[in-house]
Amino acid sequence: MSFKKMNYEQMVNDALLSVVRNILGIVAKDGLYKKQHLYIIFATQHPGVDISEFLAEEFDEEMTIVLQYEFWDLKIDNYGFSVTLAFEHDDETLYIPFSSITSLSDPSEDFSIELRPNFADVKESADKGAKSNVVTLDIFRKGD
Repeated sequence: MSFKKMNYEQMVNDALLSVVRNILGIVAKDGLYKKQHLYIIFATQHPGVDISEFLAEEFDEEMTIVLQYEFWDLKIDNYGFSVTLAFEHDDETLYIPFSSITSLSDPSEDFSIELRPNFADVKESADKGAKSNVVTLDIFRKGD
C-alpha cells in the first residue's frame, strides 16, 4: 500500500474557491441585496485572466473589482467568471479564472476569504488540452 502526503492547504483553498463559486453563482442569479457589495482581488498576470491592455498596464500585478452598482452580465463557468464593469473611460468585460483570485470580501456582512492563486492549474489544464487535440496518424503509415 502506497501512502501519499496530503496537501491540506490545497484542499482548503479548493473548498474556499467552491464558496467563491457559490457566492458568485447566487449573485449572478439573484443579484445583490440592499447594501451588499463584493470586493474581489485577483492576480492580473494569471494566464487565464482576460482584461483590456489598458487595465493590464494600469494593474500590472493585482486588481480589485467591486460588484455593487455598475456591473452587468455576470456569468459563471467551471473555471471562472466574466463580468462587465463601468470604468471611467468605458465599460469593460473581464474574464477572471477562480484560480487567479486572492481575496473575496463582503464588508456589508463582515465576511472575507483569502486565497492563493494557482498559476500551475491553468498551465496544466492548457497543456492537457493541447495534448488532447493532437491526433497522430502513425498507426496508418506504411512501413519503409
